[in-house]
Amino acid sequence: MRTKPVIEPDATAAFAALLIGIALLLSPMFGHFDDTDAQLYQVVIRQMAAQGAWMDPSYLRQLLPHLREHLPFGFWPFAAAVAIFGEPAGKMVGAIFSLTTLVGVFIIGRRMLGTWPAVLATLVLATTDTFFRYGAATRLDPVLMLLANAAAAPILLGAESAGAWVAAISAAALATLVKGPFGLVPFVAAAAARSWGDRSRKPLLIAATGAVLASAPLIGFLLIDRSFLHAGWWDVYFRLQVLGSATGLRTDGETGFWYPFVTIAGRFWPGLPFVAYALILILRRRTRGPDALLAMFCSCMLLALCLPGRKVWNHELVAYPGLALLAGASCLPIQDWLQKHAKRAATALVAAALATVVASPWIGRIVNGRPCVGSTDFATQINVLPPGETILVVSRPTSWRTLASLAAERRLEPVPLETLPEAASTSAQLAMVEAESAPHPLPAGWEQISRARGWLLLRRRE
Repeated sequence: MRTKPVIEPDATAAFAALLIGIALLLSPMFGHFDDTDAQLYQVVIRQMAAQGAWMDPSYLRQLLPHLREHLPFGFWPFAAAVAIFGEPAGKMVGAIFSLTTLVGVFIIGRRMLGTWPAVLATLVLATTDTFFRYGAATRLDPVLMLLANAAAAPILLGAESAGAWVAAISAAALATLVKGPFGLVPFVAAAAARSWGDRSRKPLLIAATGAVLASAPLIGFLLIDRSFLHAGWWDVYFRLQVLGSATGLRTDGETGFWYPFVTIAGRFWPGLPFVAYALILILRRRTRGPDALLAMFCSCMLLALCLPGRKVWNHELVAYPGLALLAGASCLPIQDWLQKHAKRAATALVAAALATVVASPWIGRIVNGRPCVGSTDFATQINVLPPGETILVVSRPTSWRTLASLAAERRLEPVPLETLPEAASTSAQLAMVEAESAPHPLPAGWEQISRARGWLLLRRRE
């Protein structure tokens, strides 16, 4: 007589943790998601897919018609999916990258720490709102987080074979093609942590060579552009973006040296208390075990992220998987107890997963916040404009969020201005004007038709 296979509680707990992750990643899709970068890149991806311009990303006709602030390679997976399956597929690509990162955290955590610390690490990352709110968006962060941490994984696991190093270097090379030097941060930090843990210089020396090899495709591309293509990647991406951020010449960000630690303290919840407790356990024990290796890995990453002169909160996302693994180490002292009560723990996680699935639309509306004014108060008037129509956006400083939402949601061509011109000097039928920037009286040819949340909607007089 054959017995039915029994699903182990460990596997059930892991599945429940990943189900929570899936539900939370998809939750923002149930509401109105407004994010400047995600909506800007949504338009870039739309253009790339429609035009087949894989090496010439563009935004709007009058605004960044040749986008060179980011390399084109990170947009390729999104654009390919949009070209094949339609625009909603772009967000699903981001969700797949983020879900794969969650799976990777569980696998690495189980091999380094055990099953239940891996489950906790997966839950910590899955429930961090900064991770799941932007994890299924058309941003470069999901693919960067996956590739950059995939480069660190073989090193953290102690693999010494040539094949493991080739895999790590290859993943780091792909990560640098997505977002330059940030793609190397986990790779180098993992090597530094492994050298510390093994009391050997060998991993760090190999990683130094590996970092040069991983950078070679990006450097080669930039040199080819400088010498032959002259498409703007060297001048805009390398000189203005990379060097400008490294030296602090770009001012649109934070300049404080310790800013990565500040943003982690403000955003890495609910994981931060678990990280703090894990660090206390490590300091008490004073041994170089796997948890101490993870602590060194995270410390090296955050210190590396302190080096650029210009800092932005999303740059620190590459450290989130490592921090989640460190948070998972906080339950090492009770791992045997959890294993003894595995069925009950797994049942509780399944119940939590089902509750998260049911509540995901409500969670999505909470994290998304209030919809933009263009999709609510001004929606009726703006909806009459056909795709591709020009609309003026007058504000000081430029309201990139308003521009991005109009371009992504309404497929319009918003034109940023600091002052409102006379209606006769433009073909635009509508203008959104920040109330503080509105002239009094209005220039000739305009009339106000609506006002909401600090914005005026103007229409050309007939």
